[in-house]
Amino acid sequence: MLTLYLATGVIADGGTVPVSDLLTQFRARYPKFADVPDATVQIWLDEGSAETVTWAETDRASMLYAAHQLSGQGFGAGAIPAGITSFKSGTFSASVSDNIAGKTGFNATSYGREYLALMRRSFAGPRLAWNPPVYPC
Repeated sequence: MLTLYLATGVIADGGTVPVSDLLTQFRARYPKFADVPDATVQIWLDEGSAETVTWAETDRASMLYAAHQLSGQGFGAGAIPAGITSFKSGTFSASVSDNIAGKTGFNATSYGREYLALMRRSFAGPRLAWNPPVYPC
């Protein structure tokens, strides 16, 4: 059965979104996203879990993935993007640091950079892809 979670926190069939343990951990670790609906966070946690299923620290990687995606979409309490050197509201004017403006993808947020570091740790070093022969005694 396919269940559709809407951004309002309601399941398409009229029920409510179940709160997962991972969502509870996410809320405790990243209080910045307290105002984001559970359903929205859960969608990104689920996608992060699918992306990191073979990683050593799947839960942590999933939470970093979700935090990165939510930040990239402008979610987060009082979020002012990193690298803003000046901001004016009247007829809107903003200046962005050249160092930050060139960062894209996972390098664009601190969560994404931590996600990449975790990925490097999960897949660092050589991997042995050989099964030694078994000789009968």
